[in-house]
Amino acid sequence: MNSKQTYQVTAQREGRWWVFTIPDLGTGGQARNLNEVAYEAQGVAAMWLDIAPEDVAVTLSVVGEDAVLAEWAAAENDEQAARAAQARAAARRRAVVKGLRAAGWSAPDTSQVLGISKQRVYQIEHADLAAA
Repeated sequence: MNSKQTYQVTAQREGRWWVFTIPDLGTGGQARNLNEVAYEAQGVAAMWLDIAPEDVAVTLSVVGEDAVLAEWAAAENDEQAARAAQARAAARRRAVVKGLRAAGWSAPDTSQVLGISKQRVYQIEHADLAAA
């Protein structure tokens, strides 16, 4: 049984095409979309080596997109920070509502002071029970 030979493939967008190289073989090719690059590279490598395409595996990396990927990662970090801030804000709101209710404030009084509905007061007050 033959084991697969694995080759590193790098791809870069050039106009309407994805141009790829297989450095270990000193060759490359092109594909219309990124989804086709691995398949096309596998075929090129198989032809170059005169073996069956199923005996070739490729590992694909896209070059030239560092700035785009860095921006995507920054957006992901921003989103995680926003979720954490939202969770902290919710916890603070629960603490305020529970504190007022523990001090004997009625739900209508609490709702009027905080500018929320009476139903929202009950939701916030019982949020921990709903999550349990």
